Amino acid sequence: MSSENISQDALTTPDNIGAMPESFQLAGRHIIVTGGGRGLGQGIAASAALAGARVTIIARSTDQLDQTAEIIRGSGGLVSTYPLDLTDTGSFEKHVAAIIERDGAIDGVVHAAGVQVRKKSIELTVEDWRYVQTMNLEVPFFLSQAIARAQLDEKRSGSHVFIGSLNSSIGLAGVAPYAASKTGLLGAARSLSTEWSASGIRTNVIGPGYFRTAMTDVLLSASGDYDRILGRIPMGELGTPADVGALAVFLLSDASRYITGQLINVDGGWLAS
Repeated sequence: MSSENISQDALTTPDNIGAMPESFQLAGRHIIVTGGGRGLGQGIAASAALAGARVTIIARSTDQLDQTAEIIRGSGGLVSTYPLDLTDTGSFEKHVAAIIERDGAIDGVVHAAGVQVRKKSIELTVEDWRYVQTMNLEVPFFLSQAIARAQLDEKRSGSHVFIGSLNSSIGLAGVAPYAASKTGLLGAARSLSTEWSASGIRTNVIGPGYFRTAMTDVLLSASGDYDRILGRIPMGELGTPADVGALAVFLLSDASRYITGQLINVDGGWLAS
């Protein structure tokens, strides 16, 4: 190929040679984090606030929201709380409008709220199945839908980050509804990426490995299960919420401007082993 056929934009210049530190910052941006009252959601909300974002945290428990808000404000971050039962998916348009009116236009969202039911598949009920699909698949999809409608109306770019799982890539026993929901979430995020990316709205999925949170506490408190899980992790340790928070900040920031429709795992090497 002759040099005349190479676009000037493709050449290395001082402006595109690499991401600058400010590319990883969220200053001036408004980020929503669901499930922000505890666990990974709390860590993600704190990380986004430390990166300079104004964070609105959503959860059902006012006490948990207040605890997270106290942590963030104690480190100098900007945070608002918004108590909401997320299972009421039909109300999202109204609540998104209320959040925008109170806290400003929304630049990004991280869907950290989720539930788990651990049962053998032959013991599952229809109620078990629907409960997990509602919280883990329908809630993030329809909340992103409501947020994207506002962003598209405003011709505003955005980043939507979904929280998947190891089960987005492999199947683990005793968690069939969870595996179905997290696999479906990956498919939905990829589809949304193809629809929205041309308008500047990116969608990606984080796949956490094993972290000690309220959702995994029962499993990790059993010595046999803990030793088995730790033995599968090449790094030899469980992750922390800050490990997921750092990746969420990256995906919310301009540093990831050309990344969309992807699943990125944070698992200490579990899936590679």
